[in-house]
Amino acid sequence: MEKLFKMPAFLLFISLLLVSFPLAGLDEESNTFTFVGSKVCKECHGNDAIGNQYKIWALSHHAKSYNKLLGEKAAQIAAKAKITAPEKNYECLKCHSTGKGRVESVIKEGVGCEACHGPGSVYYTASNHVDYSSRENGYRRGIKNGMYPILGITSLKTRERLCLSCHRKDRPCYPENTLNDYKYRIPIQTIDSLWKGDVNFRHPLRR
Repeated sequence: MEKLFKMPAFLLFISLLLVSFPLAGLDEESNTFTFVGSKVCKECHGNDAIGNQYKIWALSHHAKSYNKLLGEKAAQIAAKAKITAPEKNYECLKCHSTGKGRVESVIKEGVGCEACHGPGSVYYTASNHVDYSSRENGYRRGIKNGMYPILGITSLKTRERLCLSCHRKDRPCYPENTLNDYKYRIPIQTIDSLWKGDVNFRHPLRR
């Protein structure tokens, strides 16, 4: 009988943890944090001294993903999928823009920093995601302030799930009759060592 009384309390505790833990941040419709745009990230991450992550992003397909919706190839794909304007259609924008096409201010930047790292309205300041004495403490602080928990070995599946939310076969633009199926999917095995030509798109896992 005592166990029966303890069980609801345990379930309530777990429920509160799930509600409060920022894994819910993977849902970009959250009203708690908002998107500020990749140019805000550039203020620090455009610095060569720390790797200039903004420059790497700007050279990537992610940065060009919205503009691709304006091209002839996109129009042809859209026509086959019975989509009239891919640059306005949710099925296209949910993967070709930050905020799943629901946040007007960041749609045209393509898939920006926050599409993968979470809306940065709170954590974008260094004090809210950096701790010079402990990288792990800084990361935990960032998660508390809206950053998606996708770094590190323990977050491998969460990170993969985020990538595969767009890099999947059922998207309208998935190539027909492709002979290189692996090329069009981004499972966790490729993320740690991804290059495109001479451009380094690696996202090394924090260990």
